[in-house]
Amino acid sequence: MLPLVLCACGSSTSQTVELREAVAAAGAPAGPAVALRLPSRRGTPRLYDLPALRPLDARFTAGPAVDRIVGFAGDDDFVYAMAGTDLAVLDLRTGRYLTLDSAVTRAGMAPTGAVLLARADGSLGLAADRRVGPAPPLPALGSVEDVWPLPGGRLAVIARGDSGRELHVVGGGADATRQVLPEGPVTRAPWGDVVAVASPEGVLLVEVLDAVSPHRVRVRADLRALAFSASGHRLYVATAEPEILVFERYEGDALARIRLEAPATELRADPFGRYLFAAVGQGITLVTLDDRAVSVMTGTWGADLPTAGPDGTILLARGEDVVAVRPGEDRPRGVVEQAAADHWIIAPVDRRRPTVQLARAAGGEAGQGPAGGEVFVQVSSTSNPQWAEGLAADLRTAGMQARVLPPANAEEMYRVVLGPYPTREAAETIGRKLGMPYWIFQRDTTAAGENPS
Repeated sequence: MLPLVLCACGSSTSQTVELREAVAAAGAPAGPAVALRLPSRRGTPRLYDLPALRPLDARFTAGPAVDRIVGFAGDDDFVYAMAGTDLAVLDLRTGRYLTLDSAVTRAGMAPTGAVLLARADGSLGLAADRRVGPAPPLPALGSVEDVWPLPGGRLAVIARGDSGRELHVVGGGADATRQVLPEGPVTRAPWGDVVAVASPEGVLLVEVLDAVSPHRVRVRADLRALAFSASGHRLYVATAEPEILVFERYEGDALARIRLEAPATELRADPFGRYLFAAVGQGITLVTLDDRAVSVMTGTWGADLPTAGPDGTILLARGEDVVAVRPGEDRPRGVVEQAAADHWIIAPVDRRRPTVQLARAAGGEAGQGPAGGEVFVQVSSTSNPQWAEGLAADLRTAGMQARVLPPANAEEMYRVVLGPYPTREAAETIGRKLGMPYWIFQRDTTAAGENPS
């Protein structure tokens, strides 16, 4: 048994209290999801359903060779990625890539979808709505390890300065702060409001917006890896012993000790709060968090994988392939061959919005509308029928063939569309001339009671 000495100190500011309340109120995304694959060589992204990993009929354009996925901004349906020193965004609604900025050394995403980037010249930028705006300039910070946006227009940067590793907080009309951090493994909570760093004395928990009052969780052990839970309420600590220690994040209380078959060298919590993954030896250990059951999975650890979706499906690399499995099952539910070298992310999809509309099965040959169906260029969707009719009227005034398609079921929305057109190619031709985001929508008119007009 490892002797633990726990110490929590420091006070909460109004900002940290608000952040804690926001974290507590934030639930895991729900609903269907798709697996997105971005090639590590220049090529076309691919979408797959879960858990079978069947390819979806996505109309993506070819994009750059991706080195790392920064994150998925669900409100905008954007996937941000690093391609060399370029920050690129893939718009799932149009299937197109856009390069946002160059000479980028690091990029980080907040849960809100905002992306902060650090450039080679030491300047910062905020990526939003497929544009990059200015951010407060920083003094020369040396090598930037991590960057992310904070509430209130503030920015956080972990970089190596004259005093070693430092946490800087700037912007938002407040004085800049600087906190020296230990040199051990470091992680930040999902909302970016706390940074945890391993040290010989234990784990230092720094409230980012109140950096002068860090918490200390003293652990008399050699610490190897850290991870926060999806909610940010719990901290998982892997030591040189074959176990994971679980702490309450705010007060530092020891909650549990999870036994492993061997020491873990990496930890990763899945974004939906079900699992904790650990790199153990040459394999992966899965901890199911509701009952802390431990099982060994056949697979290899990577930057993106393993990960999990909202339905409980786990994606992991096995050799050169990517497989989808369920906890307790070794036989895959789905396999994508020769895909482990690419980059993967699971994107939750709200089917009431047309996020991956062009990824749905076309029901016919490429370029042809399904039998009994019509092809539209969709420019917007809303739950407000008056707003939809107003937009359609404005488009008609501009000489466009616009209309509103009412919901076909309770989960759909009012769609503002142009058309119909005889083929997908014809609709794509119109869409490309709009100068605004669009996607292709096909509605089956053969179903009983279906009337798109």
